[in-house]
Amino acid sequence: MIKLRFRCPDVPFVPALLRRVDVTLALMVVLVVSALVAHHGGESLWSDAPTPEMSEMQALPEGETVEEKSTAPIPEAGEPVRFLMQNVQNYFVEGEESRSRYTIRPKSVRSRESVAEVIASARPEVVGLVEIGGPLARKDLAERLSARGLRFPYSRVLVRQGEDRALAVLSMHPLVEDHSQANYGLFGQQNRKMLRGILDVTVQVKDGRRFRIIGAHLKSRVGDNPAAAASLRAREARTLAMYIQRVVRRQPKMPLLVYGDWNDGPSDASLGVLTQGLSRDAALTRLDPEDSRGDKWTLYYKAGREYCTFDQIFVNSTLRRRRGRRSESGIVDIPAARTASDHRAVWCELR
Repeated sequence: MIKLRFRCPDVPFVPALLRRVDVTLALMVVLVVSALVAHHGGESLWSDAPTPEMSEMQALPEGETVEEKSTAPIPEAGEPVRFLMQNVQNYFVEGEESRSRYTIRPKSVRSRESVAEVIASARPEVVGLVEIGGPLARKDLAERLSARGLRFPYSRVLVRQGEDRALAVLSMHPLVEDHSQANYGLFGQQNRKMLRGILDVTVQVKDGRRFRIIGAHLKSRVGDNPAAAASLRAREARTLAMYIQRVVRRQPKMPLLVYGDWNDGPSDASLGVLTQGLSRDAALTRLDPEDSRGDKWTLYYKAGREYCTFDQIFVNSTLRRRRGRRSESGIVDIPAARTASDHRAVWCELR
């Protein structure tokens, strides 16, 4: 209670008046504090200790805007929309400028034609790309796909200075939101960034359904220090998990797909953080596609002489429920896949 004391001994009615002022001010303070506590969900207004969400989530990187929590209705499942992802292995073209200290070499025309053939064979409506060079490479691929009857009028290429390999999305449907982050701070090391950033767009199909699509490309296994590379992938995966937690809390009913070249397999710890999630609502389900022979590998790792499943697609609970048991998925294993990339393309149906 706040009390105001004045000394006015020569005015006989002042004590009674001050008592009324004391009561009025006390009631006003109680009402104001109650309103503030209600607004903050009952959390202490005076404590400097971080809330659980603050301790999990990093500060917004420079240039990122805060999304408003979405309350708009989202249409239920409809006709399937096919999504395909592929690491197109250094898809550089003539005239593309290097963004790093390394010299880039254009991908052969034969390999570029094979990439287009692989993608076209699955007839996707949305394509997620890894290791695309940049805007010129995107244009080159789009033209080759158009020659095969697939036109993608909407696209987003996420480039980051210091990295020649970019992430991209091609879409037959409008991209109605773009929250992509080129310079996203790495968990625990704010001075470092996600190597290829976080691609984050929302696609809207004709019947009004929306799908949020997030793409990532974690640190490769190529290098002299495998332990350091594995540690960096774990940090990147943790960073992405925190980002996903924020996404699902702002759009809890939005169908979410997360694709990427993770450079780790399904049983590796770095991907466990995605499937488990930092909270129950942020847990993801890994799809388990296979090729025409029942094989599930997406990369033949020559250095280790082993078949790996590094290219993987995850979905949130909303999209998992919508897909149900009827939705299909697969790995493209046509002959052109051998000359398109060292990775095989993976596709799935969205509903």
